[in-house]
Amino acid sequence: MTSPARARRSTARAAASLLLALPIAAGVLLPPEPAAAAPEGSFTIAIIPDTQGYTASAALAPTFTAQTEWIAAQREELGIAFAIHLGDLVESWPVAAQWERASASMAVLDRAGIPSSVLPGNHDLDFSTGGSPHYDRLFPPSRYAEASWNSPAVSYGGYLGDGRLGREPVDRGNKDSYSLLSAEGLDLLILNLEFESPEYTIGWAQRVIDAHPDRQVILATHGFIHTGGARSNTVVRPDTTVLTANQLWQRLVYPNCRVFMVVNGHWHDGENGEARRSDPNACGRPVHQILTDYQSRANGGDGWLRTYTFTPAEDRIDAATYSPTLGRYEEDASSRFSLSADLSGRTPEVLLAGGATWRWRNDAGAWPAGWTGAGFADGGWGSARAPLGFGSGVATSIDVPPPSSNRPRTMLFRQSFDVADAAGLSGATITTRADDGVAVWVNGTEVGRAGLPAGTLSTSTYASAAPSTSAATAAPRTFAIPAGLLRDGANVVAASTHLNYRATPDASFDLSITAQRAGAPTAPAAPVLSAAASGPDAVTLSWTSAGPGVTGFELRRDGALVATPPASARSFADAGLSPSTRYEYELVARAGALASAPGRASATTPAAPVEQPATLVASGSSWRWLRTPAAWPAGWTGAGFADGAWAQGRAPLGFGSSSIATSTDVPPPSSDRPRSTVMRHRFTVDDPSRWRELVLRTRADDGLVVFLNGVELGRAGMPTGALSAQSYATAAPRTSTAVAAGTSFAVPASALRAGENVLAVSVHLNYRATPDSSFDLQLAGLRRG
Repeated sequence: MTSPARARRSTARAAASLLLALPIAAGVLLPPEPAAAAPEGSFTIAIIPDTQGYTASAALAPTFTAQTEWIAAQREELGIAFAIHLGDLVESWPVAAQWERASASMAVLDRAGIPSSVLPGNHDLDFSTGGSPHYDRLFPPSRYAEASWNSPAVSYGGYLGDGRLGREPVDRGNKDSYSLLSAEGLDLLILNLEFESPEYTIGWAQRVIDAHPDRQVILATHGFIHTGGARSNTVVRPDTTVLTANQLWQRLVYPNCRVFMVVNGHWHDGENGEARRSDPNACGRPVHQILTDYQSRANGGDGWLRTYTFTPAEDRIDAATYSPTLGRYEEDASSRFSLSADLSGRTPEVLLAGGATWRWRNDAGAWPAGWTGAGFADGGWGSARAPLGFGSGVATSIDVPPPSSNRPRTMLFRQSFDVADAAGLSGATITTRADDGVAVWVNGTEVGRAGLPAGTLSTSTYASAAPSTSAATAAPRTFAIPAGLLRDGANVVAASTHLNYRATPDASFDLSITAQRAGAPTAPAAPVLSAAASGPDAVTLSWTSAGPGVTGFELRRDGALVATPPASARSFADAGLSPSTRYEYELVARAGALASAPGRASATTPAAPVEQPATLVASGSSWRWLRTPAAWPAGWTGAGFADGAWAQGRAPLGFGSSSIATSTDVPPPSSDRPRSTVMRHRFTVDDPSRWRELVLRTRADDGLVVFLNGVELGRAGMPTGALSAQSYATAAPRTSTAVAAGTSFAVPASALRAGENVLAVSVHLNYRATPDSSFDLQLAGLRRG
């Protein structure tokens, strides 16, 4: 049976085949080639590289919009779940028009409900301050936190400065942010870092990763690897202390075993704007680092963009490169390729992480007997953190003094690691980066060698080739540990590295050991819970996933069960609480009968707002007024009407009574009196949401109609239907009676506007010769704060 998703994709492919045969008209988006359709069980992340060449001019700006429109159009066909902009949205950060173009193009995704993220590139930042006022104005956190696409499956997580993970030294707004995406059984954390990540971003980024232990991580940043495939060692930002790409790798990417992908733009060299490399992290798992930047191509980049289709069940990522303005895919090996990644959730157990502290020896003497075995005493050797060696790319240099002709040909390394229940492990693997050659032993048994001749090895053995440290890092060696070689308790791994020639400019060594464990089901990880008061009577709770297999959650407040959210839930609104009260929460994840340790958080509700009677428009206020037998001027009840030429006076307004402050009567005879008088009063409201129970009280005779901002609030003593300057009141009360009786109207606070508001009133006579007429008004209610 064909699934609905596959049926939709088949229909889309058929339509694409027909449309591809049509002529290409200017501005028409072409459908993707049928081969691009995503398979079942997969989803796609779209990458939008540098768009500065488009937003720099009104003529090319439609290309950016064509990219986002194509992404929106291909949502079903490709299963697009997220879009990442890699920075350099604009060419020149101070130019507001370029930002407006960028915002309008990205708004296509907003309207389509497609989750997305942005980050600033070098052209988006003021290097004298690190700021970007137009970026902050048009791409604030609220644009993403309040987007329609937020749901349990995908959400905006937060930003550097929001305080969710502790107090931060700076508030960078949406310049450094993260999002959470769950699709096809894969839970992702998409971490966005600004250009040349400042020192202050690293601690925050680590806290974000630590707060989501169940998620694999994609890091998006503007500059990382360049067109030659190397990570940059230079920086250009002078406004703060920043990290090179290599420093970002060493401090954030390499030690975090769940970071499996880094995507960047920025670097370009003529037509060349693509590169990629894969290096093992501290757990020996590959980290794919990929550059896409087409700005040096014709027309600011010809609309080229990148898609990555993830198929978790097959541990595969398929990359494609497409131009919606050219209507075709780019088919070379740098533009369409597949990557292998551990997406299926079979996370290996790390027995020894990379970057560990090793015992080492670097001298020309004969190797000591038994040095590879568990019982060897290595207390007299050096001790330092890997990678060890000399030249570039090492954490600890263990070179000998010059001349290089004195260098030993080999360096020796030893490390102990503990294993629990070795019989429950399978597929134990050693991953090593070493140059020039390396041999590895586990508990005294050699498990593999690379770049070395066959036969017995010794202190005099040269490596058979001379790869650089960067080449060795990019091509790690993997050795399987034979079944039964690991033992419960302490184990020893030993390694010898060998130079190809003594004057080699660099040599390095690091190693990690992982294995798969088969065993009884384990309880879920404790969810990371956060709580924040959302009002005097409510608390909003949010939490991370607790990993695969979770069947639901149990939420307790002060020890009492208050909710059992489903496995897909990541938030809960706890309402009906008391003001000024501290609440303690615990959240437990369940996998059938197994329960996690509780995640804990607390929140204190604020005091209930104090409401006091307050007046918006007082009795006796000054009003603009017009009394004429002519038709009322068009739009006279609205806020934008110009009443500057009208008369002005303090209420009460009217005639025939000693209480009148401003007379609005006309000269006799009374038969010439207009039947109505119109009046307007302007007043200002700072925040309408702070008002409630508004009541408008008025005294008027003979009849009146009241409008607020052009909308009728009510009428008294007047007929129904349309009114005009010639409308008579339906009764003729005296002024004293009108004052005593009064008339009240309830006014919804929603009728108010922030800023200037206008009350408009028409007062009508029952007959022209009436001896008196009057009007006054008060608008008051309860105001919070």
